[in-house]
Amino acid sequence: MYYSAHAIFYFKVENQESFLIHENVYLVKADDDEVAMDLAVSIATEDQDLNEDGHLELNDKKAQLVFAGIRKLMAFSAESEDRVEPGVELTYSIMEVDTLDEVDALVRGEFVNVLYRE
Repeated sequence: MYYSAHAIFYFKVENQESFLIHENVYLVKADDDEVAMDLAVSIATEDQDLNEDGHLELNDKKAQLVFAGIRKLMAFSAESEDRVEPGVELTYSIMEVDTLDEVDALVRGEFVNVLYRE
């Protein structure tokens, strides 16, 4: 079975006032949810960058990219699993904003306050 695993990473710097977050979505193949979760955690843990050699910076400060956890793990529907190809929906998110203008701003990639539902 195929899964999409949504991994949350954050940048850690000295004296930070906010946290820049990345959500990386991994394609995982496993026999069940538990194995898929273990595999997703393993992949994401390997992708974190604790910056031991000093190469990673954020706003001119030494930074670490830290794996925080798996936010959600979604199994593909049985129909989708056999046709993993362009055009297949792999994952989705549910968010809420207050106005249609905010919907349009989100589409344009602008900063928008959203309520992340799922």
